Amino acid sequence: MKKFYFYPILLCATICLVACSKEENGSPNPGSNEDRLVSLIGMEAKAYQQRLEVPAVKDQSMFIVHSTTKYGVTYTEEWDKLQKTQRWAAYAITDLNAISNWNRNNWNNGDKGTIWKGAYYDSDPFQEDSVIPAQYRTRLSDYYGSGFTRGHIVNSQDRLMSQNANGQTFYLSNMQPQLYNFNSGIWLNMENWVHNLGFNKSRRKTLFIAKGGTTTPTESISNPLLTAQEINKLTNRSISIPVPRYFWMAILRLDNNDQYHAIAFWAEHKSNTANNIKDYTISIDELEARTGIDFFPNLPDDVEASVEATRNLSEWNW
Repeated sequence: MKKFYFYPILLCATICLVACSKEENGSPNPGSNEDRLVSLIGMEAKAYQQRLEVPAVKDQSMFIVHSTTKYGVTYTEEWDKLQKTQRWAAYAITDLNAISNWNRNNWNNGDKGTIWKGAYYDSDPFQEDSVIPAQYRTRLSDYYGSGFTRGHIVNSQDRLMSQNANGQTFYLSNMQPQLYNFNSGIWLNMENWVHNLGFNKSRRKTLFIAKGGTTTPTESISNPLLTAQEINKLTNRSISIPVPRYFWMAILRLDNNDQYHAIAFWAEHKSNTANNIKDYTISIDELEARTGIDFFPNLPDDVEASVEATRNLSEWNW
């Protein structure tokens, strides 16, 4: 469990200024010697919707960018303020950020803990996302006693460039409620596959990734969320935030010959420790039909149409 203690008045004032100013003003500047936190929302973030990994954003949603000045964008996400849930999160793995300068175990640091953003942690730094207005955020208490884990959407192992970048993956806006044997089973196996692909420079020039859980009804999926009765049957408890019925990943790879390849994963949210992740692959077109999300809209139209229609397993290493 996270523990944090705030130091006296000066430090408290500093923390307040950080939170109230959306962590830092300004914008990411990859290559900077400093690694300051930068979080943007709304119009300040809008230019980042042109990034290749970013799906189309619904008009009424909040669009958020979490980044650092040294390594650029950690991830972007679309936040449904009415449901208090993430619609998707997206990020890219490149030579700049496929590095390991931080280790998740450092948050515990041999039971000594560590300081981040003025707070002391002796375990993973799960916390509210302060860039989201308070009335629309999820909170730690939403998960307490729910029977669900706080499931990362952006994998913390994919963001090891720095303490700041890794810490941003622990914002609750990057979490969806997941059953333990799903989070530590099929979802983890998919995460590991993506991580190994992204951190192998010989297999990609850039890897573009979008992930999430189902939250919006479509013609294909009329019930994207578990009902209260289903949740109670699974956990004998209740939870105050939406629980997706399915989870998915959309993967676009630019190879070292400048050719694009795409594939998607789709898994029902239930206890599942399967290793055969190939059985959970579909095309991007099929994923769009099931989720109602337009993936990789910033690709040239002809490239988008071609790569999204195919599910060619031979183009990928298994």
